[in-house]
Amino acid sequence: MMKQVSKLAGAIGIATMMTACGGGSSSSGGGGTSVAPGGNGFVVFPAAESAGAIALRAATPRAALPVEYLYRTNGTPAGTTKIVDDSNNGFEVGRFGSGYMAELDGKIYFAGKDSSGDVELWATDGSGAGTERVADIYANGSGQPHNMVPATGKLFMNAVVDDATGVGRELVVFDPASNALQALTSTIDGNPGSNNAPESLTPVDGGLFFFDQDAGDVYFTDGTAAGTVKIATNNGTITDPASPLAKYPQLISDDDWLGYNGKLLFTGRFNAADAETRLYELDKNGNIEEISLVDGGNTVRLNITENVVASNGKVYFVANSSVGLHIFEYDGTTVTNLTTSEASRPYQERLVGTSLGVFMYVEMTGLPPYLLRVDNTNGPAGVTGALRGSGDYSFADVEYMVEANGTVFFSAYTEDAGGSDFGIELWKTDGTQQGTELVKDINDTMAGANSLPQPLTFMYQVPPTVNQGLGSKYLFMANNGSEGFEPWVSDGSEAGTVLLKDISAGSGSSVID
Repeated sequence: MMKQVSKLAGAIGIATMMTACGGGSSSSGGGGTSVAPGGNGFVVFPAAESAGAIALRAATPRAALPVEYLYRTNGTPAGTTKIVDDSNNGFEVGRFGSGYMAELDGKIYFAGKDSSGDVELWATDGSGAGTERVADIYANGSGQPHNMVPATGKLFMNAVVDDATGVGRELVVFDPASNALQALTSTIDGNPGSNNAPESLTPVDGGLFFFDQDAGDVYFTDGTAAGTVKIATNNGTITDPASPLAKYPQLISDDDWLGYNGKLLFTGRFNAADAETRLYELDKNGNIEEISLVDGGNTVRLNITENVVASNGKVYFVANSSVGLHIFEYDGTTVTNLTTSEASRPYQERLVGTSLGVFMYVEMTGLPPYLLRVDNTNGPAGVTGALRGSGDYSFADVEYMVEANGTVFFSAYTEDAGGSDFGIELWKTDGTQQGTELVKDINDTMAGANSLPQPLTFMYQVPPTVNQGLGSKYLFMANNGSEGFEPWVSDGSEAGTVLLKDISAGSGSSVID
């Protein structure tokens, strides 16, 4: 009974911290940072200094939300500080929707609130002197930029503009080289109070794909108005096979878009007679192809049942077909069935792509839960043995798998060998059985207490680029039972998993997803 009560409490706890984050949900991966030479030695995030008991942002009236200020961390308690100006005033974050922070060429762009209360595009280099508004997107109100994605050296975003067709949301681009701001579309006219349209911003070499969900239109842009064109659309009720629209799906899904080899991979339903979900590949000119399996000379259509991810230069997905339910690999040319020999085929959860390969959490009747790993790090990809907890602990209900430079961290319900309940705590894996272990029981205030670790960088649609030192650490938020949800860091060891700062003093939470 203790376990069931704890799992329910954990589910409720996670639900109260979730919002409508749109594409790239951190619950199945996402979040984290990206390591590159010359990357920043810090990460910027928003924090509330007096959040009180607010945990469910989605159910909280906008006017009642706590004020959030800009903070930075270098992964140490001493280096976790509020960014302030010369008068010691902080910079207020004006979040709207998801993806309201982005890193481009070392600068962090964010939705910032000015003294008049308008939310516009701001940027910071991590210092107070280097924090300023860089664009007034909507002069007569709030531009409310979000879904920020860097591509081709520019920053793309969904924002409110006032153009010839009126006030509405369009795709906007900011060029740091010239400080120029430009609306690339004028007819999408997304609702200013909505998170949608344009959405699903997906960068590739040379530009960006995006979606007008209401119209069912797919666009590609090279970052210029002339180079922003509609390249595909839902075929709607087209019945004429000779129509140019007949080659496109009737329903284009707006989630799990993936840029791969300069093209867009997305899922959709071809027509009313074909109720299964297909995987499509679309190029910048609107040429489309359904991804299928060639088996013994026969073309086998695939029904995509889970998400599509990339790992080490290839694409992975779960699909059902006449050959059964399997995990497949796609290299841009050929689809390969990776699981022909696995009789049980327990592929019912989302995939997470990492540099260690692809992971999936698995639960099967009569067996302890485990992580399935597709190892593609050395030679042909293949499914390894089941990864379960090493040592004295076991896990279940895995969430928030995030890689930090070769180590994959995740949160999971935890029990010891005697069945004692440790709640939802922080785990890690290096892709091996011996390297899959509990990192720390962060909330040890009572049996079954949950710390609910989740990525600190949830507000970035694309992980910010950092240097090797910071990239080897996992930045996350957690509740130790006495300080509320605050920023934490882990180097993978128990001693190296520490609270960065109790920003909202006492039991209030400073970091709110």
